[in-house]
Amino acid sequence: MKTIKVVAAIITHNHQIFATQRGYGEFKDGWEFPGGKIEEGETPQEALIREIREELDTEIEVGELIDKLKIRGV
Repeated sequence: MKTIKVVAAIITHNHQIFATQRGYGEFKDGWEFPGGKIEEGETPQEALIREIREELDTEIEVGELIDKLKIRGV
């Protein structure tokens, strides 16, 4: 089974949590946290900074890790 490592940002501001709504694909109109795949040679923190810059055209400061999940058979 192929392993794909991804990261997601939980961005908060003034006690609000930012989520994005998908505009395409199987999960169109569903809500998710912004992020994406970790590229070869990247740390999770580097991938998160890159993905947020690409998706939201903004810079972030990466805080503490909240959780790690391993999902099989998806």
